[in-house]
Amino acid sequence: MMLMMIAAVIGGIVLSQYSLLPVILTQYSDSLTTYMLYLLLLLIGYDIGRDKNTLSKLFSSDKKLFFIPLGTVIGTLIGGLLAAFVIGLSISDSLAISAGFGWYSLSAIIIADVRGGDLGSVAFLANVFREIISIIMIPILVKYLGPYASIPAGGATTMDTTLPLIEKYAGSSAAFVAFIHGFVLSLLVPFLVPLFL
Repeated sequence: MMLMMIAAVIGGIVLSQYSLLPVILTQYSDSLTTYMLYLLLLLIGYDIGRDKNTLSKLFSSDKKLFFIPLGTVIGTLIGGLLAAFVIGLSISDSLAISAGFGWYSLSAIIIADVRGGDLGSVAFLANVFREIISIIMIPILVKYLGPYASIPAGGATTMDTTLPLIEKYAGSSAAFVAFIHGFVLSLLVPFLVPLFL
């Protein structure tokens, strides 16, 4: 599945470079993507709800699991701070990019509006790479560190694009936590990114 996802992204890049997709797909790509995302979330919700014990297992488990979004925010911002010294960006720009938490479309637009297209492009690529690395690392993290260790890597994407992988490799309980995690981080992005700019 992971290889299919990576192949699909590469295939999309190649098709766009050579204008090989039908005009109707490119013209309505934003709407199609949104509706497909809604369908994906519906099916994931159905799958989580199908297991009658998911919610009871979640609430009977260790309450420390609800600190995962907080840990993700702290860890990501510390990583952004350290990256500033390595790549030569200002601390505020590096923190703003990291505060995208993988939500490349929104964070790149906010940053491009305030700091220009160059930094917006850096934000886009940094957050896309976070998502790609998460897709690759989720099965490995689950195998060696446990189901909940796979959640922080995905950042805000655990509510959508990386949610199926977490559900597949870490199970329904982790998928439920991942959805809440992604939801919380997605709410924070529009506030934290401008805060650092």
